[in-house]
Amino acid sequence: MASVILPTFEWTRSCEQLAQQLETEDELLVVCDSEDDPVATADLPDQADLLVAGEPEGCSGKANAVALALEHASQDRIVLTDDDVEREADWLATIKRLGEEHGTVTAIPVFYSDEYPFKLLEPLCIVVASFVVDRTNWVTWGGGVTVDRRDIDLEGYVADLRRTVSDDALLAEYTDDVVASRELVNPVCVPGGPRVTYERITRFATIFYRFAPRKSLAIIGLFLAVIAAGLAAPLLVAAGVTYLARDRYRALGVDRRTWLFAIPSLVLAPLFGLAGIVRPTFVWGGRRYRWDDTFDVTVLE
Repeated sequence: MASVILPTFEWTRSCEQLAQQLETEDELLVVCDSEDDPVATADLPDQADLLVAGEPEGCSGKANAVALALEHASQDRIVLTDDDVEREADWLATIKRLGEEHGTVTAIPVFYSDEYPFKLLEPLCIVVASFVVDRTNWVTWGGGVTVDRRDIDLEGYVADLRRTVSDDALLAEYTDDVVASRELVNPVCVPGGPRVTYERITRFATIFYRFAPRKSLAIIGLFLAVIAAGLAAPLLVAAGVTYLARDRYRALGVDRRTWLFAIPSLVLAPLFGLAGIVRPTFVWGGRRYRWDDTFDVTVLE
């Protein structure tokens, strides 16, 4: 049994997939911002409760929604997820089982798009997800993560959610050990146009930097070092980087040929990383935020 938290504006195919997997004692907490959101009038399953979070103040809309749902959650096992995750038929049962076995468990996201320029950045997203989520405790992924409320300071987590942007990076701060499971590699199809790609990738970079600035700068430095090495030995570096990308695709079972864009990803990675660190604002979910420090967020519009 679990409390499943689903922030969303509308009832999507992913939401329906999740609803079909609920067991008798599970509860689904569907959270929107306003009673005017389409999901507020959707035909929700019997086990679902609709919560209206309202406009965020000093935090992101996503963090605000998760905080409210956590205050209403009744089960010890909590599952956080998103409305754009492509789920297998046993997704919910699997994440609950893994949570009971290991404590805090995160799925591994595979962000992809059929639009440019995001398509050029797929190797970057997949390789970073493979190493940062799969190999470290640096971040969890809010699209698929489970935690036992008895294992964390839930009141502290809720309070901090209401003064930050990232629910998942913050959750990693509250957990001692996170298991990333290869049983939960979830594709997420995203819009890939120029503006939305810029906002998404720089937001990712900002999240990493706010919660782990030294690691973020070290990764950017590593990318720059590899690019510098490529100027001296272009064929060797190109072959090595492309092989690494293809290896990570295989490790996560990603059947796409975009690993061939490993070199463009390598070149663009530090540019987006630095932009995410120095830019004053970013857009997420229709709102513009200024995020000056980990717990210093201003909602601009």
